[in-house]
Amino acid sequence: MNAATSGPAQPLSAADLSQLVAVALRLAMEVSALRERLATHEALLARHGLLDAAAVDAYAPDAAESAARAAAARALIEALARDLGAPASPTGDLRSPASR
Repeated sequence: MNAATSGPAQPLSAADLSQLVAVALRLAMEVSALRERLATHEALLARHGLLDAAAVDAYAPDAAESAARAAAARALIEALARDLGAPASPTGDLRSPASR
């Protein structure tokens, strides 16, 4: 196995494990908040006869919306990288430069 892709030979330190737990909890909180908000939007739209599930599935954002979504995703990646104590690369890759 290649040392650059096989991971550390030693177990995680308590500090590293704490950082990973913080990241996992942050992601769980993000997912929970998004699910709740999405469910609220869908319920309100359906209640008013404005939601067509097929249209939602077929939706394609325009360039401006795609850029806004990419910026939001990048902000989340940067926040997670801070939680891990690692700088995020411009592509959002959190691996060390040696393992890329």
